[in-house]
Amino acid sequence: MPELDLVFIAILYFAQVGILLLGLRRAKDSTSSVSAPFVSVVVAARNEENNLPECLNSLAHQTYPTDKFEIIVADDASTDRTAAICVQYEETHGNMKSFVTVESPDLRGKPNALAQAIDRAQGEVVLITDADCTVPPTWIEATANRFTPEVGLVGGITLQHSENAFQGMQSLDWAYILGVAAASAALGKPLGSIGNNLSFRKQAYDEVGGYRKIQFSVTEDYSLVQAILGTKHWKFLYPIDEKVLVESQPCPTLRSLIQQKHRWGKGGLDMKFWGFVIMTVGFSMHAALLWHFVWYSFATTGAVLLLKMIADYIFLYHILARLNRTHEIRFFYWFEIYYTLYVLALPFLVFFGGKVHWKGRRY
Repeated sequence: MPELDLVFIAILYFAQVGILLLGLRRAKDSTSSVSAPFVSVVVAARNEENNLPECLNSLAHQTYPTDKFEIIVADDASTDRTAAICVQYEETHGNMKSFVTVESPDLRGKPNALAQAIDRAQGEVVLITDADCTVPPTWIEATANRFTPEVGLVGGITLQHSENAFQGMQSLDWAYILGVAAASAALGKPLGSIGNNLSFRKQAYDEVGGYRKIQFSVTEDYSLVQAILGTKHWKFLYPIDEKVLVESQPCPTLRSLIQQKHRWGKGGLDMKFWGFVIMTVGFSMHAALLWHFVWYSFATTGAVLLLKMIADYIFLYHILARLNRTHEIRFFYWFEIYYTLYVLALPFLVFFGGKVHWKGRRY
């Protein structure tokens, strides 16, 4: 029966979702009993005059003691009012400083900006977010408190501001991807962390030589996480907690969304074996559904599709419930359409899409 291959792939897909759900259930947290460490918050900003004020406002209103953290903004050769905004905030916030990045023979783009900012960081722990993000008042405190002596890395979930279907499907996509990352970390198979909600001990960063010693990647966050984990010295936590939930601005256009996926896909070529297994099973599931829908039984295909959507819904709802964002599940059907299309298109985009375009630069 031609439907047997679809059934087999579906079983693999459902088993994979089940394993990831088990990972979410196994995810355990820890908090530090030592005194609060001094923290450096690093923000790389390139032409972010529209987003930076809201980002800095959220960072300025934290529950963490003001004398226990600093904010460092790396102005990555901006041509708009980013520098002026930084100066304005420095005048009213004594724990904030900014600088304009310079060209480096070793680095380029965002890794260069981050490296130069971290060079200036005085904190025992470094927290990174992006200029188009806002953080909750508890972000620094709830992140810093997770750095027990054995913890060297703490990841975090980022969702997107969502008021319509185009924005909502992007936010659910991030919830799904980062939920997979959190579950994999809990299962002892860490895949990485998103760079706009990432923190690490400066000691761990220095041990691997920082961004200057790591091979350049368009997904610099993944490369750094894997380098630190590769030392086998540090524990990695990936909490799903609204106290450390960051909100980002979604891609405003389809073109910018495609560019984002292209960049992520290129960076994903360095993925570990477990990551390739997850991507292969996902691609096979969607490709088999499309193939059988066109050439074989609509009834069997429809039944498998329904079960697949139920599995996706359960996984997403589990994550959103822990983040107090279940209202976003209303965009689920749009997410399923979008998810199917880009999972099938991504391999072709990665291998035939040419150079990555991001923030006015090509890589």
